[in-house]
Amino acid sequence: MDTAKKVVPFVGLVVAIVLPFVSSASLLAYMIPALIWGIAAIGWTAIFRTGQFSMGQGAFMLVGGYTSAIFTATMAGASGVTSTIFHFPVLVGILLGGVLAGIVAFILGLITLRLGGLFFAIVTLAFGELLRVAANNLPKVTGAVNGITVKDPQMFGLNFQSSRIPYYFLTLAALIVTAAVFRRVDRSRLGRLFRSVSSNPYLAAHSGLYLMKYRVIAFTMAGFFAGIAGALFVHYLRIVSPGLFGFAESVMILIMCTVGGVKSPVMGAVVGSLLLSPLGDYLTTKLQGAKPLVFGLLVVAAAFYLIGGVTSIPDLIKDYFDRRADTRRTEVAQ
Repeated sequence: MDTAKKVVPFVGLVVAIVLPFVSSASLLAYMIPALIWGIAAIGWTAIFRTGQFSMGQGAFMLVGGYTSAIFTATMAGASGVTSTIFHFPVLVGILLGGVLAGIVAFILGLITLRLGGLFFAIVTLAFGELLRVAANNLPKVTGAVNGITVKDPQMFGLNFQSSRIPYYFLTLAALIVTAAVFRRVDRSRLGRLFRSVSSNPYLAAHSGLYLMKYRVIAFTMAGFFAGIAGALFVHYLRIVSPGLFGFAESVMILIMCTVGGVKSPVMGAVVGSLLLSPLGDYLTTKLQGAKPLVFGLLVVAAAFYLIGGVTSIPDLIKDYFDRRADTRRTEVAQ
């Protein structure tokens, strides 16, 4: 089982690399958003593994998206928006989107993580709505309801306009980097402290750990990568508007992590996003309202039958056969 857990990510990476060359453009249209949602979902899992529950990851995606749009858009793509005066390369804009989202998350975390629990979740939800309202009422900065049209990436001599394959590999690279960072953190001393803060905060506090410090670190990291995800999504859609990332998107990240599983720092979030993002997009094209209905049913099913998420299925199968083997041995001994 341990060998399989090491082999599966490698096989998945090989499949991900080969996929764009053997699939259609329509499949890539489903996969690119799934990879982007995976980046944001990994960050949410890190917050959850410190014992907190954020409902505002969509807000950090919006911060990252608008930051990248403002720093990279041309005046032709942002009529009436006077903030687009920088014209930076897209890759720089994406990184700046992550940095600013991380800074916002750091400041918000310092203020709100003292509350903890349900109150923290409510505050992050309110922050997301406040950000959306502000974006709707700042036409000179955000373009208000019209948003800002952004340009295609231009890097490494690749043509991002005629094919989705370069953007697929850009998002795949971003997901791999995100997964590597959070996996490395989880295996480090910092990751062990995260888990101790979550499993028994009172004991951790009495042991001399400053709980706020580690919660803010996790929240800031998640905010940074949510900003990267938001910027990537904006450049994929080539437009950003206040309604692009809101409460529904924050809930969708939560559902992806719940269905995928939060036992692993990376795998559950990635599996959940790869399953639910294409499913949600497909349902949206077929029947209005089907996406929230199906997602709700999946959460209920996971809560009752798969508490550990989809990634816990191999362990459940192993436990089942181990119990059967123990039963047989007991019968033979009798």
